[in-house]
Amino acid sequence: MKTFGKALANKIATVIVLLLVIVGGYTWLQQKKSKEIEAEYSYVIKRFSKKSELVVADADVQTTANKKFSADLTKDWPKWTKTFSDILVSRKVVLEIPVKTEFKLQLEGISNEDIKIEDKVLTFTKPLVVNVDSQQEGQAEIKATSSGLIDKAVDLVTGSKKSMEFLEEKSQDAIYNTSEEVMNNAERQEKVAGYAEEALENLLNLNSEEKISVKIDTADLRFENVDPKQ
Repeated sequence: MKTFGKALANKIATVIVLLLVIVGGYTWLQQKKSKEIEAEYSYVIKRFSKKSELVVADADVQTTANKKFSADLTKDWPKWTKTFSDILVSRKVVLEIPVKTEFKLQLEGISNEDIKIEDKVLTFTKPLVVNVDSQQEGQAEIKATSSGLIDKAVDLVTGSKKSMEFLEEKSQDAIYNTSEEVMNNAERQEKVAGYAEEALENLLNLNSEEKISVKIDTADLRFENVDPKQ
């Protein structure tokens, strides 16, 4: 009887030891995994902090903004513009402006709560702000819209640097509207999301053994027009 009791006690002790080993091993693995995840989050945030703004490569758009000038638009212009403003309105012309639109990811202020990393895949738990910035790129041109060829008087306007700069300044709303149109285009949003994934992966994995993938859908992006509106 004593032998049986002793054998049973030994078996129970063995089971307890095995359970302790299993629990201890599981706890150690969980702690190790937790530290690895914590290190990944810390690494990502550190990388993001080095770039407050990241231009999405290859996502830029080349378009043309048109600004039509009417009597209502020119009535409050300075006196020195009267000669060419009268020409513009009487001739019904538009200023054709070459525009480049860029998409810039805002990484400043991103914290652990804004991202999720699982199996080396990074996703965003809050929308990532994308600033949409359109700028004139190249020389603007005056085009006739309904009066045939542009005459010599209008050629004088195009030849005046001061006049052209003034007209371009008065055309800022056309550039603003270009950003609005581009950023609300569903197909363009899809492309920006794809290029944003690539840009962020390049940022995270450059000169690093870390290989973190980034997953972004259009729902993860919040597009904001940063161009001034007249």
